[in-house]
Amino acid sequence: MRGALDSVSARAIAPAAEERPGYCNCNLGDQRKMSVLRTFIAVDAAPTPALRRLHDRLSELGDRFRPVSLANLHITLRFLGDTAPSQLAPIGELVRQAVELRDAFHVRLKGLGAFPHARRPSVVWLGLDQAEPLCQIAADLDRVLSTLGFLPEQRPFTPHLTLLRIKSRPPESLHSLLEKEADTDFGMIEVNRVHFYQSELGRNGSKYTRLSTATLRGG
Repeated sequence: MRGALDSVSARAIAPAAEERPGYCNCNLGDQRKMSVLRTFIAVDAAPTPALRRLHDRLSELGDRFRPVSLANLHITLRFLGDTAPSQLAPIGELVRQAVELRDAFHVRLKGLGAFPHARRPSVVWLGLDQAEPLCQIAADLDRVLSTLGFLPEQRPFTPHLTLLRIKSRPPESLHSLLEKEADTDFGMIEVNRVHFYQSELGRNGSKYTRLSTATLRGG
């Protein structure tokens, strides 16, 4: 398994996939009219009360430092990048195969951190405890997606929840917040579905369109 971690803190294809239980073929549309898409696979993160309070604090940093909207919070399991329309249905089916026999589970949001480090942050994130099932799903996705020509990730998988991307010098208040919340417990979230998304970059941030959804047992 690729760098599976229990804790990250402050720090072939079936012809009728859409008819299978737990599979949602939502927005594929007429693939012949679609160009190459930018896609990724993720689980949504429903904001806990503590996470909402943190999000409010980040929103106070100024107009240049807008956090990811609460509706778009997610934990990326695999970024695919350029994806041909003909690959969308096969990918959705492979995601379903990778998760359909797994039970729904919970992970804990714990510890505010930054990449590459707190004094020069480019990404502010929340760490995850009890994240081993996520690591296992990510490893399974690597394995099954290789059959479609997607090379396995070379970097170890480090599950995290991105909250803010920074492109200019941050205020000192962010450094203080990172230090204060480095070990804070922000609550538990349930993981019961894995989504296949299209990402479109725009002036006001990224727009995510759900292409398909695979449901874990009990989800």
